[in-house]
Amino acid sequence: MVRFVESDSTGLPLKRRQVAQACARCRRRKKRCCHNDHRDHKERRAEHGPQSPVNGETARAATDSPTLSASGAITTQDDSRRSGGHMSRFVGDMNPEAIFMEATSLCSTRDVSVRGGLGVWEPRTSPRDKSTNDAAAALTSPSRQAVQEMMKAYVQSNCLGCCPPPADFAVLRRIYLEKLDPIFPILDCQSVTSPQTEISEIVLKQVISLAAAADPEATSHFRLSPDGILLSRHDFCTSLSSSIQIILDTGLITDRVLLTRILAALSLYMQPSSPDEADTPAFLSNRAVHQMHTMGLQMASDESQTSSQTTRTLFSCLWALDRLNSAFYGRATLIHERDIGWDLDDCIARQAPPFRLFLMIISLLDKVIALYRPGNRNEKAVLVELPIFEQMILDAGAARVPSSCLASLEIFYHSVAILSSQSPADGTSTSLPVPATNSRRSLAADRITSIVGNEFLGQLSYMPIIPYGVSLSLSVSYRKMRHSNVPMFRSRGKQAFRANASLLKSLDDTFWTVKTMVAMAEQVLQEMDKAVASLAQENGLAEISKKAELASRGDQGPAALGTGDVTADTVIQGTSEWNILENVPDLDVFGNFDPTFDLGAVDAALEGNLDIGASSNWFDWQQLWG
Repeated sequence: MVRFVESDSTGLPLKRRQVAQACARCRRRKKRCCHNDHRDHKERRAEHGPQSPVNGETARAATDSPTLSASGAITTQDDSRRSGGHMSRFVGDMNPEAIFMEATSLCSTRDVSVRGGLGVWEPRTSPRDKSTNDAAAALTSPSRQAVQEMMKAYVQSNCLGCCPPPADFAVLRRIYLEKLDPIFPILDCQSVTSPQTEISEIVLKQVISLAAAADPEATSHFRLSPDGILLSRHDFCTSLSSSIQIILDTGLITDRVLLTRILAALSLYMQPSSPDEADTPAFLSNRAVHQMHTMGLQMASDESQTSSQTTRTLFSCLWALDRLNSAFYGRATLIHERDIGWDLDDCIARQAPPFRLFLMIISLLDKVIALYRPGNRNEKAVLVELPIFEQMILDAGAARVPSSCLASLEIFYHSVAILSSQSPADGTSTSLPVPATNSRRSLAADRITSIVGNEFLGQLSYMPIIPYGVSLSLSVSYRKMRHSNVPMFRSRGKQAFRANASLLKSLDDTFWTVKTMVAMAEQVLQEMDKAVASLAQENGLAEISKKAELASRGDQGPAALGTGDVTADTVIQGTSEWNILENVPDLDVFGNFDPTFDLGAVDAALEGNLDIGASSNWFDWQQLWG
């Protein structure tokens, strides 16, 4: 048996002493006596010099028994007396340090969260070498405390007041609860209506306002003070996003569950404003998943608990967000089914119909993501079977959900359909697509363009899944326009490409990735127009082009060019090129682009958008094409 003996500052072992006898009162009560600690402390101080005060404190701390607080955290009487409120350090049993800590440190306490414990809790003020302790405190504590105080002062003066006035917030809150919360209920309705603290209330208002700002109806409510001017959507969202992030960084949100909700919501709805923030949404999602693992939300809880359904819904939101970030940014998933204690199918079945339908589509996306993982590339085309969307609505019990909400989810469904077919890894981009792949992608892209541009213009739930679907539709039309050998198909692809570019341009002040796509699309169209005009001049087809354009404009009535019809003008602009290419079908428009135009970069970005396994930094493309 090994016995650890205390030593003094010179390294020599301390003299062993007899334990003090209990006082008469404690002997009669048969209780443990601690009344002689103060006297022993004085004796040891006189006996051992300057090292004794630490040992005296150690002996006193050993008498404190650990207790379980109301929140479930392990605390001691010494912790309650400590004015500084320093956090304890946890050392797991897999760390060899835990063995020595438990044997030598009288202030350490055994973890009791499970039978047998998982490690040792060591208070930050545990007895250690005094010189080391003082040096660490001199290097870290004052500076860190000063930074915290500075940030809190900045938050009080600049961030907490960045909130829409009550009249404007009422409209934004209604938009959020009607259009966004049914599909993705990341913010609990109870926490929204009755937050615990004033800071929590302000941050929740900021997050709700940021989420609702993407809706066209919110345009007239972009104010941050009662008498303030009406801001642009970009300025409004940038101010809210910055304020929320600063508040989170200061640590003023102490409720972990609320912190997880805010991180997830901010990850989905924030819009970066600079290249430095390009990966911020994915980083915020990672932080939310980290908090989820810290609290153990991925483990199934007892059904008898009242918060079981709330925990299940929060976990489902985080699981869905993890899959969305994987598709949006080409990131690896962080939540794996082998680590989940919940039954995913049961979690989905217990949700409200709109959210249930959304999770059913996320489940399809989860299967599609597996196609794009490294090592899963197949030598022949792979097509993931998808159920009919109408049947999914009936299975989810969402037949009575508002049509605008269903249309938003249908766009997401068609986006997954576009990604659900994978071409062979060794296939060239100029080869004809697989028949099943071509049909599914073309039909899905056309449905997305029709829903966003005509059927439900301005009525959708404007979440990031809307511009993502339109960008996929743009990529499909670009491939058709870029690699088709038949003039009719090439012209049809150009018309669809122009229509999707117009839709994205209407969303470029709302979603940050759209700006890059719009810049590329516009420059491609400009180069195509230049190339067609040059080819027409070289082949003597200029007169044919002018006559075809005039005839097309004569057939179109004024009513055909309404606000909601984004494809009417594309038909006119594409007819002249079609007539030119019909007369000279062997002309290669893309081969006549300006040599200084980086067509390879456009191909890599627009066609790479169909491969979610490739991570793209859209701000790098934006700097190139902006």
